Amino acid sequence: MSTVTGVAGFRFDEKTAKQLSAIYQTEDIKEMQRQYRVWFDPKPGETILDVGCGTGVNTHAISKLVGPSGKVIGIDNSPAMLTVARGKASADNVEYREMAVEEMDFPEASFDGIVCTQVLGYLADPVSVIRSLLRLAKPGGRVFVAETDWDTLAYNIPDKDLQRKVTMSFTDHHGDGWVGRRLYTMCRQAGAGVGEIELHPYVIHNAEYSIRKYGGPLSYVIRDYLLRSKKCTEEEVQRWVQLLSNSYDEKTYFFSLGRFICILRKPL
Repeated sequence: MSTVTGVAGFRFDEKTAKQLSAIYQTEDIKEMQRQYRVWFDPKPGETILDVGCGTGVNTHAISKLVGPSGKVIGIDNSPAMLTVARGKASADNVEYREMAVEEMDFPEASFDGIVCTQVLGYLADPVSVIRSLLRLAKPGGRVFVAETDWDTLAYNIPDKDLQRKVTMSFTDHHGDGWVGRRLYTMCRQAGAGVGEIELHPYVIHNAEYSIRKYGGPLSYVIRDYLLRSKKCTEEEVQRWVQLLSNSYDEKTYFFSLGRFICILRKPL
């Protein structure tokens, strides 16, 4: 299977695709995506574009809301991700295409709504991409953009210095770890007016270190990245993982991570 390499050494290969698929099945992410859909509000009959659709979990959920008279197109530049999507998240009104967001060739004003989550941090020029998404939205349509501020990554372990090193080592794993806090400004730079931007913060948090909660499987992604990038020593990574396990046993474990959502309303 082909391997797509992200910036800063973060690879969307088959292993990462499976790890992210597990993350998308956690209770935290399912709840977050339910809230995302409330804010985005897909309606029956709408045509929706899901940019960076990944394993297709959200694409498939949106397809149920737009119904048989609607359509959802999911695009991603990772063959590994799309293989998972086509196998686990297919429907009659869903179409997946292998396509980079910078290479979108859809006609202007093609979509009632556009979803773009966890994509901009991978791009060299995210402002121009937001501008392109606005161009693809129909008048009166909306563009939903969500990004993480990775500097807010927090695990409660006794070793503050180690956790700070892990957070700072991982924060720019996909380019710009501050893309979440910069999102509103980027939307303004792309041409959205103040009154056209609806801003929502969202904090994922839990106190259970397990595969059912986001912090658990995310720690495996972080572990593998730190070992591959050598930003932490093998001993440091092993100690970090052990401290996470210990903190859960001692009932002191806590995890949180902040995201920011901008919904851009295109004027009629």
